[in-house]
Amino acid sequence: MIFVARQTPSLLPKFLFLVAFGLSEQAQAVTPSRGLDIEEIIVTAQKKEEGANSIPLAIATYTGEDLTALGVADTRDLGRLLPGFSYADGGFNVPIYTLRGVGFNENSQTASATVGVYVDEFNLPFPVMSKGSNLDLARVEVLKGPQGTLYGRNTTGGAINYIANKPSEEFEYGGDLSYSRFDTLAAEGFVSGPVTDTVFARLAYTTTQSGEGWQRSRTRYAGSDAYNGKTGRDPGNEYDRFGYDRLGEVDRDAARLSLRWEGGEQWSVNTHLSGWRDRSEPQALQVIAIESQNAILGDFGLHPDVANYPVNDPDTRDAQAADWPNNGLNFRLNDSFVSGGLRLEYQLDERHDMVLLLSAGRFESDGSFIPQSGLDTVNTERNVFATSDFYNAELRFSGELGDDLFWQLGVNYSEDEVDEFQRLHHENVSIVFPVGPLGGLLGDGFALLDNRSGFGGNQTAEVAAIFANTEWQFAEDWKLTLGARYTDELREFNGCSRDVDVEDNPGADQEAPGAQNRGIGLANAITLISLAQAPMAGYAPGRAERGGCFTLDSETRRPGRFFGELHEDNVSGRIAVDWEFAPEKLVFLGLSRGYKSGSFPLINISDSVQYAPATQERLDAIELGTKLRLFERMQLNASVFDYRYRDKQLVTNFRDPIFGALPALRNAPKSSVRGAELDLKMTPFAGLFLALQASYLDTEVEEFISGDRNGEEFDFSGKPFNYSPQWEYSVVAEYTLPLFDDYELSIGGDLSYRGETNASLQKDPRFFMEDYTVINARLGFAPLAGPWKVQLWGRNITDEYYYNNVTNQLDTIGRYTAMPVVWGATISWRR
Repeated sequence: MIFVARQTPSLLPKFLFLVAFGLSEQAQAVTPSRGLDIEEIIVTAQKKEEGANSIPLAIATYTGEDLTALGVADTRDLGRLLPGFSYADGGFNVPIYTLRGVGFNENSQTASATVGVYVDEFNLPFPVMSKGSNLDLARVEVLKGPQGTLYGRNTTGGAINYIANKPSEEFEYGGDLSYSRFDTLAAEGFVSGPVTDTVFARLAYTTTQSGEGWQRSRTRYAGSDAYNGKTGRDPGNEYDRFGYDRLGEVDRDAARLSLRWEGGEQWSVNTHLSGWRDRSEPQALQVIAIESQNAILGDFGLHPDVANYPVNDPDTRDAQAADWPNNGLNFRLNDSFVSGGLRLEYQLDERHDMVLLLSAGRFESDGSFIPQSGLDTVNTERNVFATSDFYNAELRFSGELGDDLFWQLGVNYSEDEVDEFQRLHHENVSIVFPVGPLGGLLGDGFALLDNRSGFGGNQTAEVAAIFANTEWQFAEDWKLTLGARYTDELREFNGCSRDVDVEDNPGADQEAPGAQNRGIGLANAITLISLAQAPMAGYAPGRAERGGCFTLDSETRRPGRFFGELHEDNVSGRIAVDWEFAPEKLVFLGLSRGYKSGSFPLINISDSVQYAPATQERLDAIELGTKLRLFERMQLNASVFDYRYRDKQLVTNFRDPIFGALPALRNAPKSSVRGAELDLKMTPFAGLFLALQASYLDTEVEEFISGDRNGEEFDFSGKPFNYSPQWEYSVVAEYTLPLFDDYELSIGGDLSYRGETNASLQKDPRFFMEDYTVINARLGFAPLAGPWKVQLWGRNITDEYYYNNVTNQLDTIGRYTAMPVVWGATISWRR
């Protein structure tokens, strides 16, 4: 039994007491620079500038300064600020975003997202592309609920729109320099200003470098209770840089060049070129259980190095303990992304405008090596080779009819192509029937089937859409919003699994230890299966060539490449009515429908039936909300919502005759989400800012029969969604007071609580995710009118142990833990 302590919620009243009462004594004698008003943020959530409080839509906004102060360096960090939003690491270098319980736990590069990510309205079609979005930002807007009308991609969960700082008309420059635990140096800077009288430019750059990995090998780190006495290095090996007792060094850069051309009173052009690269060491798994993947032998199929591994106690509180092989494999990411966009705005006349958006981009993973099994032996580790290209164009017109009607009409077209290959290293995973050392006669042992395999595929998508949106002020205090969108999408896929021939596969390093194939060979094993099964299906048997495709056709039982096509269309939309019953006090009721694209899974399979695509999912939502400005010192936003799913895409398992239980993408006929949210911001007195956000979710799979973790038929009806805790909340507090007449001191902190959930849809107790509370703190000092600021900060200052995912990697079950306490300092300057 796993014992879980649940005392962390009690920290909330203590935290509020310290902030509200401990600081208020000082406030009576000073007049800090922070005023009493809460300023309304101007947003472009509906493709036009308007106040966030006047939009009949649940939206969360944060300024770039907020994100920097709170340490939000990546999209995955938004969960610290935004209850209801979560990030999970699936172990494949692909982030999984979930908003209000709406997410998609599929790990291939080809997977489309339920939560869209945009930069200045330019879509990033795949979640992996969003790593470098948090650069030189003016603000971020998080739109909650189905976004099936105005945004470039139809999504069911919501949309995250980053708004970058634009070129300035006056010369400006600035930067931030930070140093923190694990020998981490982070720098960000920008320069902006006029190039000519009509051309303005802005260049921004950021880099993060660390000299010490934050994870420690459970078996090779000298301070570990499972230390085996090995040094963890092999100085004579050309790869001695990798695989020793620490992992997690960061090596990441991003840059953006923005240009604005004012062509006259009627039109302007904004363009950008941006990119990032990531050469960091990927995170290793913290193993808490061993479970054989061998469908025939069970635990008897485990190699001794796997069966005898000292797994971590499930009750551990050591976030840094993990493991990875030390045999010279180069565990490091090799990812990069570049994109460009052009925005042309033209004023047709005083009441009508045209906007043209053009963008293109490429993501490339050139052999990223991920330590996946969490063991100190090569059980399942993988190389990822992927190239993802996208092209997008949008043309829209907007205008006014009289003083009461605003309309928008547009078309959107996009093309995506993803080519991906994953090369698996599995010297002793149970499914290859490993033979142990046998008294040292076979060295470390021998894989009867093969010590290498791979799978890959190519998926293209062509999407065309037309959309319209209107806002009608049909009475002095009442407004009606109507929007609709028609989308037509064609997806084509081809792929297969294959054994790996070092002469014919991407990234095969024949100099690396163990690169050669050993054993019977998966291709030969599949050929024997075809010889037995194809005649019974009425077909001649086929031969799987060494290094070629071995996926068996579900009908003919002959090995080869699978080809599939998925053509779907839909109509999504939104209708909302809002009532501004008093100045800056709004109530709205909205009905919306959104779709998420269907998809072909990219997984290691032996039977093509597993390539069956999941068709598009539909989400119908109803939401009642309010936005209230109170006493000029308080902003209260609240909403309740009810989501009804049809054909929700869920990842379950399929019983593969060769590889055992493997992930399968399926549609659940009926599911639902019900919830409520609260967002409160206030300045009780000059200098003190407080914010409280809370989220409650009740999710349920109402009708769904599919494979459980072992691939056996299971009724999931009545189960809550995975990665969807019922309760989440966050508190932010900041107090500013003058010091020495010409300076100010700021004291701040934030607390976030996330309730318990489960990483498996089946609710296996080994995949239970504990509730946790994380507290961050900061202390700032700056001149009242000066260009610089110094800040000392700590993140996770109570050293809370928590994790964002629990996953099964063939023979192991383990956690991806969050970082321990990190202390640091930042100096900022602006001119």
